[in-house]
Amino acid sequence: MRRSLARLSIPLRTPFVTAGGVVGARELLLLRLEDDEGAVGFGEAAPLEPYDGVSLDQVAVALRTGDLSQPHARAAEEMARLDLEARREGRPLGEPGADAIAVNRTLAAGPPDEVAGSAREALREGYACFKLKVGLPDDVERVAAVRDAIGPWPALRLDANGAWSAGEAIERIASLEPYDLQLVEQPCATLEELAEVRPRVRAPIAADESVRSPEDVRTAAAARACHVVNVKLAGSGGYSAAREALREAEAYGLRPFLSSTLDGPWGIAAALQLAASEGVALACGLATLELFDAQVARALPGPRGGLLPVPQGPGLGVEVHDDALREVLVEELHAADA
Repeated sequence: MRRSLARLSIPLRTPFVTAGGVVGARELLLLRLEDDEGAVGFGEAAPLEPYDGVSLDQVAVALRTGDLSQPHARAAEEMARLDLEARREGRPLGEPGADAIAVNRTLAAGPPDEVAGSAREALREGYACFKLKVGLPDDVERVAAVRDAIGPWPALRLDANGAWSAGEAIERIASLEPYDLQLVEQPCATLEELAEVRPRVRAPIAADESVRSPEDVRTAAAARACHVVNVKLAGSGGYSAAREALREAEAYGLRPFLSSTLDGPWGIAAALQLAASEGVALACGLATLELFDAQVARALPGPRGGLLPVPQGPGLGVEVHDDALREVLVEELHAADA
């Protein structure tokens, strides 16, 4: 098995602002496997250090040395092998499911009038669910502006990315609940804090950063820390681990959905196929490729009417031309053949 590893940097159309900082370009690692018959599979590693504390360099070392104890490296390796196997057999990576997945529109924590304008545009495009980044001093103005822009019917989620203490979260959520919130995602950093907040607010609480594995889902359920879990394929450690996390959530009475941390098309394709296979009902946070300004982001069809088509394969169903890869290639890294 021949292996190659590339470092990519995909520019965003506009800087993406959250409580954790500003992202101007998304750096990813792309693993390519080729067997002796010439079949090829791709896997993506998508750590985001401000979000999960994992650097791209750490994951690159893990992939180059074969250390699959690192979850993002394990996710890329598994994705590439599953893609290769499914391509050999001429089938999609996931089991047959829905043809399209409901997705939310993610809104960065920008100035209220600008964010409201983005929300109006997305509403015209057919989105019925919006996720707004919060955790900054002007949250009330921004949430009010978005709710006014989209009207009373569409679902509005807030995501604080762990920015608040438990006390702050209780106070801030109370001030934002009049705007009819579907859920508040990761208001605090830890499950212990979420368990403190959950019974003291009306809005449902979703866990994200603090739930990265099937074991974390079980811990969250035991602590009664949340109503909803946001599963990320990369952070979970791969397709299989994310599938187990979704199933564990359902088994414990927690509602799950899938999302990305500004993943590339390979990660989005895998998550879409998984969401379809598992019948995920809540809108997923997977409509993020449209935030990029690069050819590679157009490897998958965009959302229409708030629905994102599920790639039908073979494998991941992602075909990226060489010129599109060259546009975002930073460097090619040595990776030993397996």
